Amino acid sequence: MSLFSFHPRWCAGLALLACGAAHAQAPVPQQETVHFGTYENDSFFDSDRFYTNGVQLSIKRSRDRRGEFAKALTRRACAWLGCEDSVFLTSQTNYGQLMYTPRDITIAQPQPEDRPWAGLLYVEHAYALLSPDQRTLTTLSAQVGVTGPASLSEDAQKLFHKIMDRPEPRGWHNQIGGSLALMASAERRTALDSLSLALPGDVQLNTAGYWRLAAGNTMTYAAAGLAVVVGKDLPAVSPPPPGIGNKLVQDAIGTTTCMLKWLQCTAFAVVETRLMGRNIFLDGRMWRDDPSVQRRKVVTDLMVGTRIDFPDTRSASHGPWFLQFKVTRRSREFRSSIPVPRHRIAAITVGTEF
Repeated sequence: MSLFSFHPRWCAGLALLACGAAHAQAPVPQQETVHFGTYENDSFFDSDRFYTNGVQLSIKRSRDRRGEFAKALTRRACAWLGCEDSVFLTSQTNYGQLMYTPRDITIAQPQPEDRPWAGLLYVEHAYALLSPDQRTLTTLSAQVGVTGPASLSEDAQKLFHKIMDRPEPRGWHNQIGGSLALMASAERRTALDSLSLALPGDVQLNTAGYWRLAAGNTMTYAAAGLAVVVGKDLPAVSPPPPGIGNKLVQDAIGTTTCMLKWLQCTAFAVVETRLMGRNIFLDGRMWRDDPSVQRRKVVTDLMVGTRIDFPDTRSASHGPWFLQFKVTRRSREFRSSIPVPRHRIAAITVGTEF
């Protein structure tokens, strides 16, 4: 079986990544805010298990609206991370819900050898800071949320399954209990010249290496990864998801087209390995008798995707609409006496600028 097995209609979308002749777009006014929503689900691969669903609404801004307290916190963090000379690039607020289930959601009894039922409802805020040479991007984020019944994951899944006429989830009374979930993280992403090159047709292939540290009662881990982005008019280091940062710069200029005059495209591939110290969705709450499984200490994600912009959809009230599609293949996250397969998730992101 191939690394990623997905429907043929998705392949047609990925085929747009073969960029053709350049057609320069006219300069466009600066956009200060981007709104986008992301829907992740494993049902794209005909499964309903493990990390089974995620939804997130995001608002990204280019204007620096930090108060004195937030500026002091970022200065202190940068003194430790080595980004004191970096300048504000964007801020981003995320509102989302995550949902985790065992493989068979129709079993009402506890399933101690399978992944626990769990949910998270959260809000997250992040600041992106760019170095003076525009080759290193530092992202600082903080997340606060709730687990257990207050996450509304049970209500959301049951409603969705009822509407879509799918099997009723019957084991949510076994979920990891309610708690205040906190997590802070820092990431450094640096352009790698030795792995970047110019391709025919004014196409760029940019490679960046990154590391991330996260700590909290939600998750604690250390991660390292390599990200490759292919497209036109790319910055040296692209913030994830690739392309959105391009729209939030002073004197913004529209990127060149892909194969068609009314289409712009960017492709990306990422490999990331995490050394896990804690995961509330596998370990349960600290000092509580929650369902849990034996967490694997090393987890690897392999991601590929494409972002497509539609420049002709720009109007006087908003910027162009865009669509991003991403596929993730995740290694086994826990050990059990029953077989634990690798997991695949697809994510669709849709948004526009205001």
